[in-house]
Amino acid sequence: MRWICKDDIEECLTQAWRDIAQQAKDGLIAAPDQEVRKAILKKASSSIIWRDFFNLLPDKLKKKCWYCEAEEIRSDMPVDHFRPKNRVEHEQQHDGYWWLAFDWENYRCACTFCNSRRVFDETQGGKACHFPLANNEERAFTPNDHEKLRNERPNLLDPFNCDDEKLLWFDNDGCPIPSPEASEAQKTKVNNSIGIFHLHEARIVRERNGIRIEVEKQVKKIRCNDGVDEAKTKLRRMVRDTEKLSRSAIVYLRAHRDLPEVKDILSLD
Repeated sequence: MRWICKDDIEECLTQAWRDIAQQAKDGLIAAPDQEVRKAILKKASSSIIWRDFFNLLPDKLKKKCWYCEAEEIRSDMPVDHFRPKNRVEHEQQHDGYWWLAFDWENYRCACTFCNSRRVFDETQGGKACHFPLANNEERAFTPNDHEKLRNERPNLLDPFNCDDEKLLWFDNDGCPIPSPEASEAQKTKVNNSIGIFHLHEARIVRERNGIRIEVEKQVKKIRCNDGVDEAKTKLRRMVRDTEKLSRSAIVYLRAHRDLPEVKDILSLD
């Protein structure tokens, strides 16, 4: 999970894109029924709006999935609607947050494994239409539910929430777990996200374990005073938010914060 600053997105969106997105939203709002709305959302012109949003993003926001931090966003349509646009899993009476389909603040860049439902021998996951709330009684159902929408408390991690990335931790095998300091409510949020975003898929778990091994290798150089500058440079690169699996690098490096060099890299007092 990486934190995404909305300002970085807003700065790169053109007025032309905003106008097209607004026109599409107006068309959805004016649609007479759900059947017509779904037809609009299936149009190639709608997909182009989402694809153009992705293309307008700066490279630093397209380098890796915002949910799992895999570098390659392996998807034909790498834009996830955080609040699902067609339906909501386990909410039979909900038609989806269709009125947010062209609202960029509802977009998250995601790889196929995080965005689409996948079932393997060891794990299953993928967001699909899942969107659990901690306060389901406040769920918005229509474009007029402005206050309810503001009051919704998503019960999954959100890259736009600057506090959420700190809740995600990893054990020494690379498996995702809640932060040791997480409250019970926060643990539920993390555990929901592990399944919904397929963060426990075997290959990415192994890659995180490789990150741990590399971190310990570089830390050993610092402790042994052998190639310290090279090790510090390597670790600084690994924890940059644009790097693959940087959150796991941060978590594993924090275990060595007794070292002044590590505290400096992590900007710890």
